[in-house]
Amino acid sequence: MRSSRSNIDVGIVLNLSPVYSATDSPADRMLAYREDGLLVRWYMDALLRGEYPADILDYLSADAPKSHAGDAQLIAQQLDFLGVNYYNPIVSIAGRSFSPAREGAAVTDMGWEVAPANFTDLLMRLDRDYDLPPLFITENGAAYRDLVVDGDVKDEDRRAYIESHIRAIADAIGEGVDVRGYFVWSLLDNFEWAAGYTKRFGIYYVDYQTQTRILKRSGFWYKDLATVFNRTRAGGRAREG
Repeated sequence: MRSSRSNIDVGIVLNLSPVYSATDSPADRMLAYREDGLLVRWYMDALLRGEYPADILDYLSADAPKSHAGDAQLIAQQLDFLGVNYYNPIVSIAGRSFSPAREGAAVTDMGWEVAPANFTDLLMRLDRDYDLPPLFITENGAAYRDLVVDGDVKDEDRRAYIESHIRAIADAIGEGVDVRGYFVWSLLDNFEWAAGYTKRFGIYYVDYQTQTRILKRSGFWYKDLATVFNRTRAGGRAREG
């Protein structure tokens, strides 16, 4: 919905991940569907369908939120945009709830699986299952163990992660998903929840003792990409004009 006081777009940002079953066993598949219900459908159904998924209401039972007349209509207001935060898929394993990575998969310093193709899957699934507003990728990035050598941070793993996920978004756009923008997480190394300052996501390295900032190789690459993209857009607008 649009703010009544000014010409401002109003939307919501959700942390979303595709959920996969570790095996084809009925127990693993059932758990995967439930995890998807808790992580994705619980929010998407309420926002865009005006209802909570029945299977999750049954699962939560007495802990399910109590709704009142008109609640569904208030929750399912028209959105100007939907923000999606994506980092990794989730794998459900009966008896262990879920795992952040499949066996043998490449992982970040958080232990999260690097799976850009699953990002494409997520965006296409959302587009297929819901009547979506325009999408923005509001968080996407990776933590790695950065080393400063002669004033330089050669973080090729992070650069490759960002590039592969931007390509994954392009693949989804090619299939008709309306993605309008992308925000890398994050500009600076920062305090990362329970991990504190031990995990670095930034494209700028922060020396926490001196507060010195160093643009990492991933940052230089991202800057160049943004420059080329903006020039291409400007050229396209000039031709249209």
